[in-house]
Amino acid sequence: MNKLLVNILSFTLAILLVLGLLYFGKNQILNYYAKPLQDSLERTISLQSDLESGKIIVFGSSELVLYPNQKFLPQNYFNNELKLPLRAQGNEGQQTFVIMSQLAACDNEAAREHARIVVLLSPSWFTGAYENGLTMPKFLEYMYSGMMNKLYFQSEADDKYKLFISDYIKKNIEQIKDPNFIYKDSFSDLKSDYIDNVFKKIIIETFDSKDMNPKVVQYENLNLDYNSLKIEAKNITISSKTNIYGINDEYYERYIVKQIDKNNFPFGIIVPSDINQNQEYNDLLILLDYLETYKIKPLFVMQDLNPYAFANNREDANKMMNTIKTKVLEHNFEYLDMWSNRKEDYEIGTLTDIVHMGELGWVRINQKIIDFFIENKENK
Repeated sequence: MNKLLVNILSFTLAILLVLGLLYFGKNQILNYYAKPLQDSLERTISLQSDLESGKIIVFGSSELVLYPNQKFLPQNYFNNELKLPLRAQGNEGQQTFVIMSQLAACDNEAAREHARIVVLLSPSWFTGAYENGLTMPKFLEYMYSGMMNKLYFQSEADDKYKLFISDYIKKNIEQIKDPNFIYKDSFSDLKSDYIDNVFKKIIIETFDSKDMNPKVVQYENLNLDYNSLKIEAKNITISSKTNIYGINDEYYERYIVKQIDKNNFPFGIIVPSDINQNQEYNDLLILLDYLETYKIKPLFVMQDLNPYAFANNREDANKMMNTIKTKVLEHNFEYLDMWSNRKEDYEIGTLTDIVHMGELGWVRINQKIIDFFIENKENK
C-alpha cells in the first residue's frame, strides 16, 4: 500500500511539475508551438482534410508546375473544366520518399478509408543522379516543422515508417541549418518521453482542429468523348517546326540544338547495374508497402522519356521499367504504363519537351483517373 501511495504521489507531483513548467514557461512554449505551427499547420490541415474527404490527390514533381497553362493539366482540367475537386501536390524534385512521409504524417482511419491517391512516377527518378533518392532540401519543403510534429505526435502510422523518416533525417542532419529538436532528436528518443508527448499532442491538436471531419467528396459519373478530347489536345498543341521529335520549339532551340552541335544527341539513359542498390527504387518499395493500408487502392502512372531523345541504352531502361511495374502490380495497385519501349510505341504530342507531359499525355492520364476513381463502382 505504501508503495502504491508513493507511486501515486510521484505521478501527481510529476503532473503538477509539468503543469507548472507549462504555466511559467508558456511564452517560450507558445513561441515554438504557436507561431511556427499556426503558420505551417494550415498546409498540413489542408492536405489531411483532402485525404480524409476522398478528394483525388495527384502527387508528382515538375510536370505539375512547369507548364501551368496546359488545358488538360489535371488541376486545371478537373477544377476548371469538369468542376470536380482535385488536388495537385508537388513540384520539381518531389520523389517517392517524401510522398510517403507526407501520407504517414496525415495518417488516420479516415484518411485510410477515403483517400484517393495518384502517384506520377518519373523515369528520371530511377536513373542517373536521381537514383540516389530524395534530397534534404526537398524533404524539408514538405516535411516542415508542423508536419514533423504531426508525424511524431499525432499520426496513426505504424512506427516503422516514422523510424524510416527519423533514420533519413539522422543520415542527412548535417544538411539542416540550425535544426530544432524535431529534427535533431530521433523518433525513438521522442517517443520514450511519454508525459512530454502527451502535452505536445494536446497543443498540436489545439491548433490542428480546423476543417477536421470534412464532408466526403462524392464524384458523379461522367460521359466524356475521349477520342474528341485527344483530337482537341493535338489541335491546341503548338506544332514543332524545328524538329521531327515532337519537342516544343522553345525547348529544342534552348537545350537540344547545342547538344546536337556537340554530338551529344540522342542521349543515353544511365541505368543502375543492380536495381536493389537504387535508393529511389527502395524508397518506392516503402511507399508501396505503406499504401497497403488504404481501402481505395492507389493509381500509379509511369511517365515516359521521349524515345527519340533518349534512344541509347533504352533496352536496359525497359527492363528496369518492367521491374518497377511488376512491383506495383504485385500489390494489386492500378498502373498506367506510358513508357515507350521503342520509338514505334511513342505518339508525338504525349510529351511537350523530352520528359514532361504534353496535352495529349494529360488526356490519357485524366481518362485513367476518371475510369479508376469515378467510373469504377468499387472505388465509390
